[in-house]
Amino acid sequence: MIYKQRSVPKKLIGLNALLPRLHPSYPEIQRIKEDFRIRKAGYGGEQHSDKHLLEFKPRYPHAILHDICLKQNGVYFQMDSIIITPAFILIIEVKNIAGKIIVKSNPTQFIQESPTAERKVLNNPISQLERKKLFLDDWLKQRKIDIPISGIVAFAFTNELLFENDPPMKIIFTNEVSTYLYSLKVQNEIMSKNAIRQLAFELTNNHQEYDPFPLTKSMRISPTDILPGVICPICSSKGMQWKNRKWACQKCKHIGTDYHVAALEDWIYLIGNRITNRDFRGFMLLNDRQVTARFLARSGLTHKGKGKGSFYVMKEKVNKHELTLREI
Repeated sequence: MIYKQRSVPKKLIGLNALLPRLHPSYPEIQRIKEDFRIRKAGYGGEQHSDKHLLEFKPRYPHAILHDICLKQNGVYFQMDSIIITPAFILIIEVKNIAGKIIVKSNPTQFIQESPTAERKVLNNPISQLERKKLFLDDWLKQRKIDIPISGIVAFAFTNELLFENDPPMKIIFTNEVSTYLYSLKVQNEIMSKNAIRQLAFELTNNHQEYDPFPLTKSMRISPTDILPGVICPICSSKGMQWKNRKWACQKCKHIGTDYHVAALEDWIYLIGNRITNRDFRGFMLLNDRQVTARFLARSGLTHKGKGKGSFYVMKEKVNKHELTLREI
């Protein structure tokens, strides 16, 4: 049974909002685009893995949790997927890496080889998994739970894998995960069905995803570098104009009524969770203070303060399961 579904990572949500609002000449734009590309590919690989895990329906009680981030001894550690069985816990580390992967031993290295034979040393997913196993074991023992923990590395798509020697940990493709799980023996019942359920809830309740918002602060970007304007959902041009109670795109002529909501969410992710009438006007490129006041009054935001010191507080509204990630 799946106790926790996967949602779009917050950093990916933030980068999705950031890129359209940076000028193409921004000094760090290429690095940010590459970060977005890697995170988007990783999330896509994890989604691909989740689909294959749906095939795993054993007769014994179990729990599946996706994207769990815990804090242990002041350190955060994130696990792509966890499977709890009566006899053991398995951590799955999902990798979505293109090209040929060469796995060397002594020391263990993962090397990516491009079609042009260029090589790049990757972060070692086996050492990453070993670290997560240690932290999870400490986290469990603090709760008086002692159960074997193992791990596997799963590549999201069928790469060419070349092993110099047998790796110290199982490495497979995500379409093989379900079959691999069925091959594992579940003999000694350490955890009952009820204990598995309780642990699944405990893990979910203790999930603490890193919050990077606002990105201007966490990424040290000046708010003045964030381009304002309501973005057209059809042609992606910025600066839709409010006319006749509708937002109108000057480029493709598309019109709509609620496109400022997405711009408000961009403000949350990039600037902060509070906004004034003046901020709203500046970000939406509005001139009329009264029109802005009506927008804010109908926005559902919490109004605080009085007079010139008044502002509105916002909460994150995006549906993380349905967010459309942009192409770059």
